[in-house]
Amino acid sequence: MKICKIVLALSLLMASSHVSPQSHQRLFAIVVDPAVSENCGASIDAYARSIRADGLETLIIVDKWHVPDSIRVQLQQLYLNNHLEGAVFIGDIPVPMIRDAQHLTTAFKMDQRRPWDQSSIPSDRFYDDFDLQFEYLKQDSLQPLLHYYSLSPKGAQTVKSEIYTARIKPPKYEGKSRFDLISTFLEKAVREKASARRISQITYFAGNGYHSNSLAARIDERFSLTNQFSVLTNGKGKLNYIDHTYDEFIKGRLMAELEREDLDLAILHHHGAEDTQYLNASPYSIMADKWLEMARKFFRGKIRNAKDTTASKQYYIEKYNVPESWVNNAFDPAVMLKDSLADAAMDIHIDDLKNFTPAARFIMLDACFNGSFHLEDYISGHYIFNPGHTVVVKANSVNTLQDIWSNQLIGLLELGVSVGNWAKEQFTLESHLIGDPTYMYAASREGGDKLNFAMAHKKDDTGYWKKLLKDKHPEVRALAMKRLAAKGAISPEQLFSIQRSDSSPTARLMAYRLIKKSEDNLAISSILAGLRDDYELLNRFAAIDASENQSPQLLDELIGMWIAPGTSQRVSYQVKGAVELYEKEAALAAYDKALEGKQGIWYDERRAERGNFERILISKESDMKGLLDPATETRNNRFTITALRNSQQAAYLDTLFRFMRESHDQTLRQLLAEALGWYTQSWRKQEIIDFCKSQIEVEKDDLVKRELQRTLRRLTD
Repeated sequence: MKICKIVLALSLLMASSHVSPQSHQRLFAIVVDPAVSENCGASIDAYARSIRADGLETLIIVDKWHVPDSIRVQLQQLYLNNHLEGAVFIGDIPVPMIRDAQHLTTAFKMDQRRPWDQSSIPSDRFYDDFDLQFEYLKQDSLQPLLHYYSLSPKGAQTVKSEIYTARIKPPKYEGKSRFDLISTFLEKAVREKASARRISQITYFAGNGYHSNSLAARIDERFSLTNQFSVLTNGKGKLNYIDHTYDEFIKGRLMAELEREDLDLAILHHHGAEDTQYLNASPYSIMADKWLEMARKFFRGKIRNAKDTTASKQYYIEKYNVPESWVNNAFDPAVMLKDSLADAAMDIHIDDLKNFTPAARFIMLDACFNGSFHLEDYISGHYIFNPGHTVVVKANSVNTLQDIWSNQLIGLLELGVSVGNWAKEQFTLESHLIGDPTYMYAASREGGDKLNFAMAHKKDDTGYWKKLLKDKHPEVRALAMKRLAAKGAISPEQLFSIQRSDSSPTARLMAYRLIKKSEDNLAISSILAGLRDDYELLNRFAAIDASENQSPQLLDELIGMWIAPGTSQRVSYQVKGAVELYEKEAALAAYDKALEGKQGIWYDERRAERGNFERILISKESDMKGLLDPATETRNNRFTITALRNSQQAAYLDTLFRFMRESHDQTLRQLLAEALGWYTQSWRKQEIIDFCKSQIEVEKDDLVKRELQRTLRRLTD
C-alpha cells in the first residue's frame, strides 16, 4: 500500500486512494519538516513500513504551514474521520508554548511577568488533546519555532489526550548534521521494532533528595513494581534497584547498568535540569577527615560564588569559626580543578552522554527539565541519538512534582501495549515522549495486541472493560476501572469496595484515585481509608488529598499520623503540611487531644514542638488578616495570594471572598481569581463555585472576569 505524503490541505488527504473517512484502519501520522523530508526520505519510508508491520497505517505529513494551528487541524480531522491513534514530530516542528495553564502541570508555577520563553510551558498537548482550546498570542522573535498560546477558559481545564504524540528532534552534536542523526535513529528504531523483545530485566534508580530519601517509599516501589509485572513474580525476570548512596559517586555504576545489553526497561527518579541529571549529594562517610574535606570544599565554593569574595571569606571565618587555612587556597588553580572534577562526578551531564550507548529500549526520566525539547540541546535527546538500543524516553519539558504516580499502569508494557498508548494515560502539560511512541515490547501472554488496540479504539466499549475487571493481571484491572469510570459505568461504591479489598496495591490506588474524581460523598471515607492503607504511595496521595480537602473530619486522623512514630518520612512531610492549613484553635485542640495520655521521650518532644506549631498557625492567620489591612504592602499580599495555589487554604475563604469584593487592586484580584481555581478538591468547593458565579455577574474588570470564568470551568470540569 502506497504511503501518502500530505503537503497541502486536508482535502488532498481525503482524496487519497488508501484513506477515507469511512476507513476503519488504525492510523499513525509522521509529521516532518520539509528539509527532513527531502534529506531523510528513505529512512522515513523504512520507519513508516516498520509501523505498518505492526498493524498501523501511516501517513507522512510534510509541514508546509510552519504554525501549530494548521498541524493541529490536520491531526484533529484525522482523529475524527480516520481513526488516528498517534503522531510523531520529526525535525523542526513548531513548538506550542502554553500560558495561563499552570494548573495543567504538576509543579510549574512561575510568575508570567518573567520572559515568555521561561514562563511558558513547551507542550505537545496542544497537538494531542483536542478538548483544550487555545488563543494565539505571538511567535517568538528570536526563536521562530516557538509559538505562544493562552489556554482559553472556554475549553477543557484538564488533560485527557485523544491521541499520543512524541518528538524526534536531535540535540546538538559536534560534527553531525541533524539529517544524519535523524536517519540513523530511524534506522535504529526499525531494527529494534523488528526484534520483538519481551520485558524481563528492569532497573529503577533513586537519586538524592527524591521522595525525601524515604526508604519506605523506595521499598514499596519495589513491591508495587513486582506486582505490576507478572514476569517479576513468576521467576522469569529480575528487578534491580540502585540507590545514590551505594557509592561516593554513583554515576559510573548507573551508566554501566543502563548499558547492560539485556536491560529492557529503566525508571530513573532524580532531580534534573535541561543539561543535567542530578544524582548525588555530599557523600556519606564515617571518616572525620572526609567530613572535614567536604566542609572545606563547601566553604571554598561559597566564597568563589560570592560577589565580594573578600567579604564572603571574612564572613564565613567569623560566622562559623572557619580556620583561614581552610579557604586560603580557594582560588588555587589546582584546587579549583579538583573541586570542579568532584562536582562534575556527582551527576550526569550532556558531555557524559557523547559516547554513551544505553541498552534499555524505554527509559523514564522522572525529573525536571530533562525533556526540554524546545532547546537546541537537551539531555533526553542524547538518550536516543546514539548507537545504543534506546528508542523512546519519557521526560518533562519543565519542572515536575515528586509526588506523582509516575509508574501508573506501566505493567501494561509487558502485555504488548505501545509506549505511546501507555504514556497517553499519564500525560500532563509538561510530560513528553522523545523517540518512537509506537515501540512495543512483545506481549508476555497471548492476545496482548488486542489490549493495545482496545486502549486506542475501544474506549467507549463498557462491556469489554467490564469483562476485564476480573482479569488476573492487576494492571488490566486498573485500566478497566479507569475506562469504566470515564464513562460513568462503575459506581463510587464499587470503587470503594475495590480500594478496601483488592490484594494489588496499584489496583487499590487506582480505585482510590478514581473515587477522588467522582464528586461523590465517599471522598472523605476514601481518604481516611487511604491514610490507613499499608501501601506507602496510597498513604502519601491520601495525605496530599487531605491537605487539599481540609475537611474537619480529617483533622484528628492527620494530627494522629503526624505525631505517630511509625509514619513514613514522605507521608509525615505531607500530613505536617496539611495540619498547618487548618484554623488555629481547631488545629491546636486536635494536637493536644492526640497527645493526651501519651508518655515517653518521643511524645515529650512533640509537646515541646507545640509552640512552633502555634507560631506557624498564627503566621498564616496573620497573612490572611493582612489582606484586609490597607497598611499591608502589595508585595506581601501578592505572596499570600499566589501561595494559595499550593496550599488551597480553606479556613479563611470568607476573608478571600471579601478581598475579591472590596479590593481595588485589579492585579491582585486577578491573581486571587486564578488561585481559587486550584481548590478542585476542597470540602468548600461548592462555596467557591457559588461565589464565582455571583461575582462574574457583577465583575467590571475584563481580566478578572476572564480568570473567574476559567476558574469556574476548572472547578466544574
